[in-house]
Amino acid sequence: MKRLNLQNPQGPLLRDLSKASLVQRLKHITLSAVPRWLGPCVAAASRFQHSVAVGKLSFLVSGGTCYERLLLTAVSVLHDVGDGPFPHISDPSMKEHLGFTHENAVCFAFECSPKEDKQILDKYGLDLDEVCSVLAGSHCLSKFFYGFPDLDNADNIYRFISSIPGKPLGEPLYFPSEIASSFSLDSETQNIDDGLRKRWIADFKKVYSYVWNDKHNMVCWTMLGRALRILSEELTPSFFRLNNREAYRLLSEKLPQWAKGLRKGKYKIALDKKFVEFKGDAQKLTCPSKLASVEKELCKEAGLDDWMLGMTVDQPLMKEKPDYWRVYLVLYDNNEAAINLINDMLSSSEPYNVA
Repeated sequence: MKRLNLQNPQGPLLRDLSKASLVQRLKHITLSAVPRWLGPCVAAASRFQHSVAVGKLSFLVSGGTCYERLLLTAVSVLHDVGDGPFPHISDPSMKEHLGFTHENAVCFAFECSPKEDKQILDKYGLDLDEVCSVLAGSHCLSKFFYGFPDLDNADNIYRFISSIPGKPLGEPLYFPSEIASSFSLDSETQNIDDGLRKRWIADFKKVYSYVWNDKHNMVCWTMLGRALRILSEELTPSFFRLNNREAYRLLSEKLPQWAKGLRKGKYKIALDKKFVEFKGDAQKLTCPSKLASVEKELCKEAGLDDWMLGMTVDQPLMKEKPDYWRVYLVLYDNNEAAINLINDMLSSSEPYNVA
């Protein structure tokens, strides 16, 4: 198909893609993994707002051919369309059921969408496989989405800080346009001013520290992940195309006691520890596919129903490379047996101590 003959086609491409059903779905997927109606102190912005904003940032990147600029805009708008409900929380389940996480789910998203969505790319002479290769990290344009910072997190961090009710983190220290304007399609490396990078890093650390230390957020994060693991055998590929409310409704129907516990604020963080390295049986905690079996065994030994206990084990990205694991144990009721069991499992691991 002939490429559209427009002097500046990035704007029309952005408008067309923003109307596509798979992008419109992002109006009902929040920027934060835990939606605001579950975690009231997290970002109120949607992934749709974020995606359109990243698309506009792509206009500020200098250089390149007309095709490269179009491709950059397309990827900028589409980078989150593969998100499942509760982005990042649902990634381990998506990996288990589909074989990939949201970064590599763009083709899957198009397959599940009306053919008109794909026709937008055809209209502008863009190839879906090439769009996917950028987001898979194997394309020369991937650096614009896998950087520290990049176009995605330039807006993500700014928008998160700006849209938390009451702005507990204050105002952002930078503008996304500053970062995008420093990028060039003609350069192999991105030469960002040191002062600008430091301001972005300061906000980046603020956001991740806030998310991981907000107890209510991490209770919801943990128990949403737990519900997905409990219902793993019942999940179908179509589940990962639901929006947040649709997915939560389904989980609530299947696990009414779990939903009631979340709604009534019955879950509490019973353990929150950091480790440099896991040893012994605790090494199983680094493998998402083994976490469900650990939780199941803990429930069995502590005499708890499956929905009463959940764990989050991950490496919070406070800087370019994470340097510790963080372990949360969440319980419906305080249960000393469960706490003692997980402490025994972690007893030989190396704790993380900040000097």
